Amino acid sequence: MAATIADLSELLKDIPAGAWVAISEKQHKAIAFGVDAQAVLNEAQEKGEKLPLMVRVPDRNSAMFL
Repeated sequence: MAATIADLSELLKDIPAGAWVAISEKQHKAIAFGVDAQAVLNEAQEKGEKLPLMVRVPDRNSAMFL
């Protein structure tokens, strides 16, 4: 089974570098974001998202290689 790579750049463009983001299971929108991962997860779950994708926004000056 091949891995799928999702481009989240448009979704994350207005979220500050270093912030944790909870993304809906279908990756259609950011549910919550902030500096504390657990608080972001809790907020997303309170909004009804059972298992959001949690990502940390990278520093805009850094690169990610896969």
